[in-house]
Amino acid sequence: METISRGFSSLKRYFGSLSKRLILASCLTGLLVWGVLALSPEPVIIKVDGRPAQYRSLYRTVGSVLAAAGVKLGPEDAVAPDPGATVTRGMVINVNRAVSVRLDVDGGTELLRTPKVPVGNVLQAAGIELGPLDRVNIPLGDTVAEGTVIIVNRVAEKIVYDTYQLPAPVERLNDPHMERGESRIARAGTPGVGERWFKVTFVDGRPTGRTLLGDLIVSNPVSRLIAFGTVSTVSRGGNTVRFRSALDVLATAYSLENGNYTCTGQHVRFGVVAVDPAVIPLGTRLYIEGYGYATADDIGRAIRGNRIDVFFESEWDCIRWGRRYTKVYVLQ
Repeated sequence: METISRGFSSLKRYFGSLSKRLILASCLTGLLVWGVLALSPEPVIIKVDGRPAQYRSLYRTVGSVLAAAGVKLGPEDAVAPDPGATVTRGMVINVNRAVSVRLDVDGGTELLRTPKVPVGNVLQAAGIELGPLDRVNIPLGDTVAEGTVIIVNRVAEKIVYDTYQLPAPVERLNDPHMERGESRIARAGTPGVGERWFKVTFVDGRPTGRTLLGDLIVSNPVSRLIAFGTVSTVSRGGNTVRFRSALDVLATAYSLENGNYTCTGQHVRFGVVAVDPAVIPLGTRLYIEGYGYATADDIGRAIRGNRIDVFFESEWDCIRWGRRYTKVYVLQ
């Protein structure tokens, strides 16, 4: 029995040490496998501006992998995932190279370096806020590229009011107490007042268009009333003078000292009058208050407008006539 007992004890000791050896071996094997796995290069895909390339690296962070792969990053380049992120098997690392973009806004020009992102992102990063009417020359969803020019136009709309005058119409009134050719203002009349309002569009502070929104007459005009004479006959020296029109003129006198012939080649005589042909045509028969019947047969350098020069045969008669305002009747 003692012999059997010693046998069992020996077997216990043997199997106990064998179990420890097996456990130790398993641990060493596990450590070896973990070490191999830990030191094996991880396969990743690096995309630079969308062009993929496979790379294997023992580095554990995205930034270290890119550095090992020779991908140099500029300060404005975008990397996803973040350079500090841990690398995982099969990870796709995207590198978006920055491009130069010109931004024209609010009267100034700014040159930017930005990743290839949508236009809206560029504006947001630059701190540009768009108003509801502002215009951008490129759709906000378009991706910028090297040399892209972004133009922002500030647009505003204002309601502008404008007053205007309505001209007073002219009415004619026949006056039987006035001679033909005479007229007077019986009523001055007043213009009316209207108001319009427009929507005016301003682009970068400059008006570019207007739309009429409404038109209102504030006050109606009052017509201008002009009275015209209708009397066509007068009695002078017991004779009835029938005339087409009458006008008030400034009359002076001239004599033979100014020449013997008129501009029409007629010999000067009493009853010859110098006129402005634009007012009284040459050859017109006239009746002149204080002078008598006459014919417009001459002109003079100083005779312009409502002015005439009557002929007298003597200088003394010219002096007696002098300068006077008188009435001239243009005969029928």
